[in-house]
Amino acid sequence: MAALTGFANGAQSRVAMVEGKRPSLSVRAASMVFGFAFILAGVGLWLMPGLDLTPYILLSKMGVSILLVTAGVGMTQIATDKPCRELHFDQRNRQLLVMEGLPRSGKHVVKAVNYEDIMRVDVSDRMLQVYDLEGRVSVALPIEGPHARLDTIAQLRSQAILPI
Repeated sequence: MAALTGFANGAQSRVAMVEGKRPSLSVRAASMVFGFAFILAGVGLWLMPGLDLTPYILLSKMGVSILLVTAGVGMTQIATDKPCRELHFDQRNRQLLVMEGLPRSGKHVVKAVNYEDIMRVDVSDRMLQVYDLEGRVSVALPIEGPHARLDTIAQLRSQAILPI
């Protein structure tokens, strides 16, 4: 009996895992290399000896260095892990938990919503929205495609206390 209860709680606790598609390893490696190269080029532009320091030269150096550093930071962000969000049901405390964490680290609760505070739940092909009693969006999570939508609806219907 205890094993069946533990299995049921584990099966119903996980609703939807929202994790974006990551770029391939070669794209991430190239973006890191070029990102750090752009950052170093933006900083190194000021260390290079060369032309006289007229206001036009300084202004152009500043513009190019800001552009290079911004592009470098943007390229390094492609390769970093983005936090993923999950939606869990806590039947014991009657709460809907939004958990966030990186794939290789622990997860923590970002938001907890009591079942009594939920007015309705809308599920589309791209978004899961939970509305509170005042009609405001309490939780909004992106969903990837119609298959994830159907899985999410099935999990929500298994929880008889949530209005869909």
